[in-house]
Amino acid sequence: MSESATDSVASEVRKLAEKHRVGAERDGLSRMAVTITRLAGDAVELDSVEQLLVNLKRKGVLNKSEIMALQGRYLQEKRHSKKQLSA
Repeated sequence: MSESATDSVASEVRKLAEKHRVGAERDGLSRMAVTITRLAGDAVELDSVEQLLVNLKRKGVLNKSEIMALQGRYLQEKRHSKKQLSA
């Protein structure tokens, strides 16, 4: 396998974002959500693929079920990749 395990979903998300001209930048609402989360004592950091998913949903490219399915697949592949690296 020439690609890492997370490349399949990550590549799919990046291509979709590029097609719809959506970037992985955090907007003011995302920055506020991170601040509120930290103030609540939690730490949630989205990587670039997860931020692209959020931004694609905000733009209306993905609906809730589509983003959940993609994020679920991405997290599974990410977890599987970590297991392979530690083995």
